[in-house]
Amino acid sequence: MQAGMQVAIPEIDGATEPFVFGGMTAEGVEPVALEERCRRVARRLRRWNRLQNAERGEIKIALVLFCFPPNKGNIGTAADLDVFPSVQEILCRLRAEGYAVEVPPDADRLREILLGGNSAAFGAVANVAYRMGVEEYLRLCPYAADIENEWGAAPGHVNTFGRELLIQGVRLGNVFVAVQPTFGYEGDPMRLLMSRGGAPHHGFAALYTYLEKIFRADAIVHTGTHGALEFMPGKQVGLSGECWPDRL
Repeated sequence: MQAGMQVAIPEIDGATEPFVFGGMTAEGVEPVALEERCRRVARRLRRWNRLQNAERGEIKIALVLFCFPPNKGNIGTAADLDVFPSVQEILCRLRAEGYAVEVPPDADRLREILLGGNSAAFGAVANVAYRMGVEEYLRLCPYAADIENEWGAAPGHVNTFGRELLIQGVRLGNVFVAVQPTFGYEGDPMRLLMSRGGAPHHGFAALYTYLEKIFRADAIVHTGTHGALEFMPGKQVGLSGECWPDRL
């Protein structure tokens, strides 16, 4: 009932990204604020304000493409959407509206530089735009210890090269076109899908750590198929700071 009244119906009216930032205690009669959630709302409002007021040439945007099952042929899949021409159109529109973006000549060239590049040298499905060392990852990702409880010590075995985590994608000025990592182990890539426990692997967390802490994206757009971030372990409604879609 609460999910329908406070989440589903407001979404029909256009509301998005519902937050739980307080509520009634089991014995109380007055609402109590959740301090960590209130800080989360404040951070989100600050970022929305920057998107609205910063110069367009300063805004950084990440476009994340789905890739499942994990191979080059499945990068940028979607139902009834030609993803690479669509991304090309987005890049052209951003440039026309004043964003600092380097636009490839056409969608075929975009596909070529994303799927090709240095991918063969690393045995990766796409170009490797950044190599994140374990020390850097542990310093920047506040949830690395929780991930190690599930997947073992970083860097793990997914999206890695030696002691480095591979961030796959291509930077085009202030736009980063990223390839989302797999869900889990190569032998069981659906391991995390709809799981109520556990954690994403180090490679998955490394991408979003890179986008937030190194590239410093002001907005992240999952382009084409929805991707897997919202299906990471945690609640489906009323997310808390312990839910992985909220953390990442």
